[in-house]
Order: sequence, then structure tokens, then C-alpha cells
Amino acid sequence: MMNYKEIEITDFKTIDELLKKNNPEDCDHCFSAVYIWSFRHRVEFCIYNETLFLRMKEDGTYWYLSPIGEMSFENAVEIILEQAKADNGNVIIFAINPSQKKAIESTFNNKLSIVEDRDGADYIYKTEDLSFLQGKNYQKKRNHCSRFERENPEYTFNLITKDNIERIKDFEIEWCNKNALKRANDLIAEQKGILSLLDNMDKTDVFGAFIENRNGIVAFTLACPINDKMVDIIVEKAYHNINGAYAVINRDFAKNCLQDYEFINREDDLGYENLRKAKLSYYPFEIKEKYFAEYIVL
Repeated sequence: MMNYKEIEITDFKTIDELLKKNNPEDCDHCFSAVYIWSFRHRVEFCIYNETLFLRMKEDGTYWYLSPIGEMSFENAVEIILEQAKADNGNVIIFAINPSQKKAIESTFNNKLSIVEDRDGADYIYKTEDLSFLQGKNYQKKRNHCSRFERENPEYTFNLITKDNIERIKDFEIEWCNKNALKRANDLIAEQKGILSLLDNMDKTDVFGAFIENRNGIVAFTLACPINDKMVDIIVEKAYHNINGAYAVINRDFAKNCLQDYEFINREDDLGYENLRKAKLSYYPFEIKEKYFAEYIVL
């Protein structure tokens, strides 16, 4: 019996243990990232036969995260399709990796239409590259960091703790206010998720850091492990008018906090040209392919 419930912060342990057990490599299969989405969409989940089914509904269509767990991927997809027939509603399965794409193509005989989700592809970097910015490819990034250090010689790098979380929340609110005209609805929903995550850091595996100059905090970041080798950067924000702030929080966080991980997942670019340009400028080790699979109930 498939009993779905809305995701809550108290579901962290249940969902995270199942995810980590199955060693995902994408940001979509990360509890804290999903939790932030839940403030933009009504996210609900079900664990059936030790397999996670997670979905959200938009414009009459259920969007399912590619199922992960003990069941075979093909059997889990079949369950999703049977549910679609029962609901008489269309389905899109997202965050499908290349091997899952092949499984769908070989098992379901064109029942599902598959397209590449380039806007949702994850950008994967070597932690060593982002920590030390060595080589000519990173000359511009080193220049940005040097400029920030020259203009802010007293800057400090700090871990986020229960003693300074309120300051981080204040920064997040101010940052959002300054960017309110850009993707307003998305930013407001994201802000609610970030504030809730900050309030509940002790209940998850989220950790973070910030940098500040003599005037206060200028950038902060939050991350959580995806698996033993990869960490997900779920939030990174800086004031655009502070030269090099983004480059420095990126570098310092990698150097000081992420050395236990071989790879850093900096998530997708959502199809935004400036964001894509910024992520490509760090020369990713891999751009991880993802696909959509759409099932239309006739």
C-alpha cells in the first residue's frame, strides 16, 4: 500500500539513511536539497519495499524523483505508471541517470518519452581544484580572490554555529530583499526553506561557513554529504557588490571544510545563462547528465 506523506524535517534520518545506503551521486537525491524544494512545491514521499518514492504535483502532473532503493529501478517505475493509471494523470520522472535511461528504453517499449534535462545537469568538481585554484584555468579566480583580500585585509572565515545562526538568517533575509525582483516567487520560497534549515541544522547533517569584513557578513554557504566521496553545495550567497566575495567563500569553504570529500557537487544551473557561465568558469570535472521521462495517460 502506497501511503504518501508531506516531507518534514523530522523525516531526515529515515530518508537520509535510505539515500546514503544506495550511494546517489546527484543533488536531487539529497534530503536537505529536497527539503528546500518543499517550500516551493508540495513535496510528499513514500517508502515502499525499502525504496523511496518522492513526488510533487504541478499543473495536474505528478513529478516523481527517480526512485531509489532495494527495488529494481524498472519495478519501481512500473509502480509509478500503475499509480498514474489509477489517478488518470500524467507523470514526469526526473533526475534519471544514463543507465536508468537505458533501462527505461529497453523495458517500456516507448511507453515513456525521454528527453535530456540539460538545465538540471549537475556540475561536479574536484575538491582539490576548488581548494587551491591552481593552473592557468583558474588565473581569473585567483585574481578575484586577491582583489577581495586586498580590499578586505581584515576578513575572516568562520564556521556556522548555533551562536551565529541568527546573523546568517539576517544576511539571508537582506540578500533576498536586495534580489527580490529576480525570480521573486522562487527566492521567497527558497528563503523560507533556508531559514527553516538553519533553524534545524542540529537535526540534519547540514554544515556551513561564512566570511565577513569589518562591516559584517558578506557571504555564506551551506553543504551536506551526498555520499562518502561527494558533498553537495545546497546554498551559496554573497553580496554582488563585494568584489570576489563569491570566489573567496567558494575557495575557503572547500579548503577548510571539504577535504574529506573527493568531489563537490555544485548542483545545476536551472537554464540561467549567467549561472551556467559561472559554473563553467570553474572548469567542472564532470557535467552529470540527467533525463526526464514523461508518461501520458491515454
